[in-house]
Amino acid sequence: MLSLAISIAAQAFEWKYDKGGKPYVLHCLHVMDDVAVYEDEELMVIAVLHDIVEDTDWTLARLACLDFSDRVVTGVDYLTHDKSMSYEEYIEKIMENSDAIIVKRADLRHNSDITRIKGVTDKDFLRIARYHCAYTLLKEMKGFG
Repeated sequence: MLSLAISIAAQAFEWKYDKGGKPYVLHCLHVMDDVAVYEDEELMVIAVLHDIVEDTDWTLARLACLDFSDRVVTGVDYLTHDKSMSYEEYIEKIMENSDAIIVKRADLRHNSDITRIKGVTDKDFLRIARYHCAYTLLKEMKGFG
């Protein structure tokens, strides 16, 4: 299922780029590689798909139809930021799922790498500060990585 997840991410993010102008799929692969230390293929699938529902036209139902496990679909669900929620509520939601905690911490580490951004602005520093606060909260969760 990991190769399918990578293929889905590559196609879904084919024409999308990050703030540094690099193909967005590289971010997904970086997060996946970061959680590979757990030697847990389903966790790696969640990681590579962590932005798929939030940032593309993919749905949780579509993932389930492709026989991704309940664990994978649930993990992606927890990592999908529902725009009706504040960022703080979103982080609180993530704190309810151990897979989401691990993947979000990897995501925040990569998103906080200022060298990925061209022309850093005050807005970027504010976003990274918010990411740092979220990372600190998630890091304090006992027993999760």
